[in-house]
Amino acid sequence: MRRLNKLFGRDQSQDYDESYYPDEYYQDEEYTEDESWAEDEKSESPRAIREVESIPYEEEVLKRNDFMDYGVVYVKSLKLRGLGDIRDISKQLSEGHILIVDIGLLAEREPLELKRAVDQIKGILRGIGGDIAGISERKILIAPSSVKIVRSHE
Repeated sequence: MRRLNKLFGRDQSQDYDESYYPDEYYQDEEYTEDESWAEDEKSESPRAIREVESIPYEEEVLKRNDFMDYGVVYVKSLKLRGLGDIRDISKQLSEGHILIVDIGLLAEREPLELKRAVDQIKGILRGIGGDIAGISERKILIAPSSVKIVRSHE
């Protein structure tokens, strides 16, 4: 009874008959304060108001650029600023999107890093069966395995 009173927050000085349930009654079962039935009893007590994370409106979600239809192939434009952008390119290719990548900034700053980045992209494309082609001196076209680039030399 003392354990139950402690659990329910009752005052120990309240009048109750300890002889009603003898100590042998409790010896077969071990009671702990963290049992699941005790949690249910605690949940009925009033709780303080807590702050919750807000849920965005559907219109806000639709306006974001990262919201896309499932199964639709997109043509995306990206800027290659360094080797860190390779991960984003790989992710976009794995989702099946076609990429137009601006390499001009990296070509002007770090030509050796551009060569390493293009080699990494070629390795990714070899692995997934994709294709790469130069559009101009500043842009390259990267396509996943579902798209083949036709090169014509006119």
